[in-house]
Formats: sequence, structure tokens, C-alpha cells
Amino acid sequence: MQFYVCFWCTFIGKNVCAMDLRKKFPEIKPEQSYSVSEAARFLGIHRCTIYDYITHTERPLPFFRMQDNLRIQFRGDDLIAYKTA
Repeated sequence: MQFYVCFWCTFIGKNVCAMDLRKKFPEIKPEQSYSVSEAARFLGIHRCTIYDYITHTERPLPFFRMQDNLRIQFRGDDLIAYKTA
């Protein structure tokens, strides 16, 4: 798996976007939807990396947009399947 660097951290030259791994999800419910931050914590990656996973050419992370067409959400079953693959 390839690791990505947050654009913002690269731009300012500091690692201010350090992810807090202590807030990992103990479990994901398949029928529930999750935000970008929640999905990143479950997968153990930075939230900026989620956007790279969405646009990955070989194995994109499935997502859907809320009715306001701005917020990206992830289904729990998709996150579980992506993490185990």
C-alpha cells in the first residue's frame, strides 16, 4: 500500500495534521454511514488520504454524497470490505 502525504502539511512544512490513533473505532456497523474523519480513523489513515483512496484508479473506495451534495459519506459495509481486502 502506498502512503500519501497531506497537501496542507507539505505546503506549510509542518506535521500539524497528525492523526490521533487513540480515537480509532472499535467496530463499524455495516448499516450505518460514516463521515470522512470517521472513515479515516477506522482505516487508520489521515483524513486527507481518504480523498486519494476515493480517486485511486485500481481500487477506489466507494462513497456517496449526502442530499446537500457537499458532504461525502461512506457505508459501513464498504469500509469493512475495503479494510479486509
